[in-house]
Amino acid sequence: MIRFFLILAFLFSIEVQSQTLSFSKYVDTLCSNYFMGRGYVKDGHLKTAKFLEEKFKKINLKPLSSGKYIQYFNIDVNTFPYPIELKLDNKILTPGKDFMIAPESRGAKATYNVLNADLNNWKSFLNSKKDFRETMVCLDVSNILNKDTILMYKELRNILNKIFPVLWISNEKLEWSIEDKASNLPLIKIASKSVNYDFSKAQLNIENKFQKGLKTQNVIGMVSGRRKKSIIISAHYDHLGMMGQVKFPGANDNASGVSLLLNLASYYSINPHKYNIIFICFGAEEAGLKGSKYFTEHPLLDLKKVSFLINLDIVGTGEEGIAIVNAIEENKAAKKIGKINTRLNYFKKIKIRGQSPNSDHYWFSHHQVPSIFIYTMGGIQAYHDPLDKSETLPLNKIQDLYHLIIDFLNEF
Repeated sequence: MIRFFLILAFLFSIEVQSQTLSFSKYVDTLCSNYFMGRGYVKDGHLKTAKFLEEKFKKINLKPLSSGKYIQYFNIDVNTFPYPIELKLDNKILTPGKDFMIAPESRGAKATYNVLNADLNNWKSFLNSKKDFRETMVCLDVSNILNKDTILMYKELRNILNKIFPVLWISNEKLEWSIEDKASNLPLIKIASKSVNYDFSKAQLNIENKFQKGLKTQNVIGMVSGRRKKSIIISAHYDHLGMMGQVKFPGANDNASGVSLLLNLASYYSINPHKYNIIFICFGAEEAGLKGSKYFTEHPLLDLKKVSFLINLDIVGTGEEGIAIVNAIEENKAAKKIGKINTRLNYFKKIKIRGQSPNSDHYWFSHHQVPSIFIYTMGGIQAYHDPLDKSETLPLNKIQDLYHLIIDFLNEF
């Protein structure tokens, strides 16, 4: 019996090889400077959607409705489209490496006197009669190890930031994200290793641009099957874009998922499934799952006729296996994937997780569509930083995941 399945796997591999797989090519392209991190500076999200629309046409996917591959919606987003600068005394810090602007931060072009807050008596300077109009408060928590204590000081930081510009120094990994709001004052997060010296002045040259009602989009195509039921394969194409002159390439998150989706689309365009296969590249996932939420609220097909959704997000590694989110709720599907993996030995481990609103599967399961979210484990640790780039993303197990998904859907 084992030999039989090995022969089947070998024959299947020959069939798939007739289709040219392009995992690294797609990742390299999506991480190139042309797409500007696939965010909301210099039209990165628009350029990416146009690229995907053209790929869908070339792969021979059909538009889902009205002859269009694009579903538009609007978001609010705070952006930093111009070069940024932070100088402490006379030392210029490097954005993306030494510091990050909080994504909800307001810009500023000013020089401030730095006031180091006494964490044991932080109310003292608020009760003083000192003129704070040109003051920036510095909270240094780099020597605090207790996570709950750091969390408490983050609450303090947010309170103070309603009154003062704030510098936050910690040992935490510098990560960035997208925000749909803008605060009234700057908040700068600094790596503790970058400021192991005393400083009294902070000079900021930062300009934010809050974009309200920005038009963005989902990209949708399909391969028709013999039956009326549908399966959705999804991956978000957007990433963080630019923070001033810093680009966030987003190789693992989520050029890898889009690459896998495009290769699966090519396979099913040649080998149609008995069900319709719907391919959705969601926009604005990084802005709070906005694209998938909009789609489920304005669906272009009857969600009751969607039998299953597989969401692909962060799939460029896999040395330590894969994780399936919402697997406890969708235990039959998770068990089937586990049996296939045991039989064909694609991954050394499958981690079972419960539901979490951490990617675009969430809103579908919220609307009673059976859904799972798959990501890979191990390998590089770059996440929401400039180091998540195509040059260092291994993609060494993505073809195994490609086979695993096809095997699963063949048995669906």
